[in-house]
Parts: sequence; structure tokens; C-alpha cells
Amino acid sequence: MRHAIARFRRRSLGGFPAPDVVLAGALCLVAVASATTGNPAEGPVALTVPVAIVTTLALLWRRRSPVLTVALILVAGLVQTLIAQPPGSLWSLAVFAIAMYSVAAWCSEGVAALAGAVFVGALLVEERIADGVDYVFILLLFGGVWLLGRASRGWRGRVTVAEQRQQEAARLAAAEERLRIARDLHDVVAHSLGAIAVQAEAAEAALAAAPARALEPVQAIRDTARSALTDIRRVLDVLREDDDAAEPGSPWGASAVVALVESARGAGTPVELDLRLVRAVPIPPAVDLACYRIVQEALTNARKHAARAAVAVTIVQRAEELSVSVRNRAGSTLDVTAASSGYGIRGMAERVHDLGGSFSAGPEGDGGFAVQAVLPLAPGTRGAA
Repeated sequence: MRHAIARFRRRSLGGFPAPDVVLAGALCLVAVASATTGNPAEGPVALTVPVAIVTTLALLWRRRSPVLTVALILVAGLVQTLIAQPPGSLWSLAVFAIAMYSVAAWCSEGVAALAGAVFVGALLVEERIADGVDYVFILLLFGGVWLLGRASRGWRGRVTVAEQRQQEAARLAAAEERLRIARDLHDVVAHSLGAIAVQAEAAEAALAAAPARALEPVQAIRDTARSALTDIRRVLDVLREDDDAAEPGSPWGASAVVALVESARGAGTPVELDLRLVRAVPIPPAVDLACYRIVQEALTNARKHAARAAVAVTIVQRAEELSVSVRNRAGSTLDVTAASSGYGIRGMAERVHDLGGSFSAGPEGDGGFAVQAVLPLAPGTRGAA
């Protein structure tokens, strides 16, 4: 029922909002019936019927042009006042109140104040012409309706601003989610393709010298490809979840670094692992995932830019932070500039920044390269990277 009402309010008939058409039509029927039956008697039917039609149908423009609505009502009422007597039936009072509300609710403050003053002034003049005494009633009634219209305009403005902020927040959340997924996909694809490339080179060399020895790197390529497909499926599944909602024991985390290191060793990279975790103290899922991705990306960079160079991975869990360090010695193909300026380094820095930690990456004095991150274990906010 509520949805049907909402759809009706959004519809238009003849270019006018459907609710306004219904309102004007209903009041027009009541006004014409009142004028033709002479109840109350306000003048000849040839005068009161046209005035009733113009006055009520003027409400069609109450949102599109409230000032036009007021002008039509005032002109029609003034004509009837000069020829016969002012409109004084209940339907005319309802029409006047709706017109005053519309001016206050749909016009800017200056226009609403001026139009409202002219409207009330004209009604007071009509009352004076008819020798009436309801001046205070007119001022109180239409002044109150005008204030109600202004309050309604202010409320709609606040609702609009709230909706815009909500939409902006939703767009920002979607952008952050896309960035997070892009980072994960980059980490998975870069790591897996790097390992496959190394094993493919080894297989190619083995095929030329000793074909039987090519079996092991080919199997490694197969296992790496399957693992990459599994990781990509997991990344796509995370589209429906948040990092903070990840379940404990996630396949990506500090404890999973052991398998990551074994994979790197199988791809020909000598890796030493120093893993010191406090088993009794769980690591927040977001920090756990960031640790895994940092090590994964650093190993990929080491294999890419310092082939066959020894790598030392150190992960230490302390009371309030998780320290991650990945250092590689200089390799025969070391390219420090490429290693320190790629998208992987930027992605790692952004991950740490989002968790409120600190991050550094750069060449060392011995020609090697080091990546270091400190991740707070308590819920953190964005901080300086």
C-alpha cells in the first residue's frame, strides 16, 4: 500500500503532479456544487461558478508556480467581492489556506514573505469591503499556515541534504570497496603470474637439457594456477562482505604466510621466515589480511626485481601491534627504481594507512630492498603512512 501511494505521488497527469490534479478536481466539484445550489448564497450563479472554477483549478500550479496560484485566486476573489460579496464558504477557506501554504513551502524566503503579505493584505481589503470583522482571525490563520509552510520547506531541505550525504557515503564506500578488491586482485595475479613465469623458464631450460626434470616446474605451474583461481574466487566472494566481517581462520592471514613462503621457495626464491605470533591473542581480520598481502606483494617484488636473491620475512606480534618486515638482498636483476615505484608498493602503503599504521619501503645500504610495516592491533583510524 505504501509503495502504491509513493508511485501515485510521483505520477503526473497533464504535466501536473497527480495529487494536485486530484486535489484541485475534488475541490472544484465541491465549489461548483456549492455555487450552483447557492449554499451559501454569494451572488449570481453566472459569477460564482466561474470564480469557483478559477479559484480551485489555480491549485494545479501550486508547486510549479505558487505565485501564479495566489494571483489567480486573488483576482477571482476581488472580482466577486466588487460585484457581489467576498467568497466566504468553507471550500474557499480551504483553497486560500492551501495557496498560502504552497507559497511558503515552494518559494524562496523573500518571495514567500512578499507573496504572503500581499495575499493577507488582499484578504483584509476584501473583509473591509464587505464590512467584516474577522481581521484577527485572518491574520492568525494565514500567518500560522505561512509558518507551517516554511517549516515544511526547511524539513524537506534537511531530508534532501541527508539523502545526498547518504548517497555520497554510499558512493565513497563503493569506491573504497573497488579499490580494496583491485588491491587483492593485483596481489593474487602478480604473485601467481610471477611464480608461473619463473617455473616456466625453469621448465623451458629443463626441456632443452633434461626433459624429465621439467616435470617438477610444470607441476608447480599447475598448482600455482589452481591456487590463483581459488584466491580469485575468494576475492570475488568478499565483494559481499567487509574485511572486518571476515571469519577467524581466514585462508589469508599471518598464519597462512607459512604456505606463502613455501610457495615462494618452490618457485626458486630462498626465503627465511621468522614468525612469532601470540596464539592466545587473535589478530583482527583486517590486520591479518593486510599482513598476508604485504608479505605476498613483497615476495612478488623480490622475485621480479631481485631474482634468486635471499629474502628474510619477519612477523612479530606484540601487545598492541603487529610488525611485518620483508628484506631481500641484492640480486642479479635488481631494479630498485622499479621496485620502489610500482603500484604494489602504493597498495601496501594504502592498506597500512587505512589501518592507522606506519609503512616504509626502500633500498638498503647493501643494495637490497626492505619493506616494513607496523599495524596496530586495536581498532584504528586512518593515519599517516
